[in-house]
Amino acid sequence: MPCKSYTLSFVNSIFVTLFVFILQVMVMKNIGIRTGIFSLLLFCVACGSSKRAGKAFTKMPGTWQTQPIVIDGDCTDWPSPYPNYDAKAMVAYATSNDRENLYVTMQTGDALTQIKILKQGMTVSIDTGGRKDPGFNINFPLQNDDDLSELLMRGDGQKGGGSTHLGRQFEQKLRKSAEGSTQFSLDGFGSCNGGFLVSQTTSCGVKVKLSIDEYKQLVWEAVIPFKAIYDMDRINSSFSGKAISVCFAVKAFKSPSAKGGDNNAAPMNNNMGGGMGGGGMAGGGRLNSTPMGPTSTSPGKDNPMQRLYESSKTWKHFSIAWQQ
Repeated sequence: MPCKSYTLSFVNSIFVTLFVFILQVMVMKNIGIRTGIFSLLLFCVACGSSKRAGKAFTKMPGTWQTQPIVIDGDCTDWPSPYPNYDAKAMVAYATSNDRENLYVTMQTGDALTQIKILKQGMTVSIDTGGRKDPGFNINFPLQNDDDLSELLMRGDGQKGGGSTHLGRQFEQKLRKSAEGSTQFSLDGFGSCNGGFLVSQTTSCGVKVKLSIDEYKQLVWEAVIPFKAIYDMDRINSSFSGKAISVCFAVKAFKSPSAKGGDNNAAPMNNNMGGGMGGGGMAGGGRLNSTPMGPTSTSPGKDNPMQRLYESSKTWKHFSIAWQQ
């Protein structure tokens, strides 16, 4: 799922209206053709500058990484809890950099989000301009044919139950699916584009890994050398404060009510009803090496599993950190 955002700005319509108005005034006032064209060109340049300025996003300060992060699917290298959280997508995330690399991580303890990521795939994109026009895409994990609908099951018959809980079988299958996520692909990285194994060393140095940790969190990590996105082995002080953006795009199941149906759509049955709970937290991190709360869905009014059919895009706009 592409992260690029296409929007029709209200400001654009104002520019068009003003353009037509100026043209009408020129005709009424008998302004010379050359003078009129020059005026219109100045107007267009001003509009273009305003439009570009309007696309700027508020940047969060970057984080300097004093020690390189080991890309192993273990979040202990990162702050706990993660500093950024998207409540709608139910994912927590963080970024940092040193002189040579950009480090990116995402974490979620929400069962439905984990299933979407492991089954339908996720794309992490980078825009080195700090906007929403990514030129580099990491597709990991890839969409696959695993039947993860079986991961949703009835609880262990707890008293006062009635809601769906994460059972031991669920956890085992989920971990197995995470362990089976061994392939990824790159797009926009020039000669480094294509498909790779997680265990493989890519020519551009990009490395990824995910796992389900002991607190039932899905942890996603990547290292992206600056050589791969800036064509520089090491950044220098001129990069301090430079805008950059990262997008986490989680793909949804196709709704079974959609025309024509889809074999990848998770069936809606009695085994998939009710709320969902379990260890971990809904997309957050850990505090003092203990879970921060129950994992739960945010069920809709009519369909508690509706989020399986909702894609999400989470953007982080930040700046490159620098230390001597």
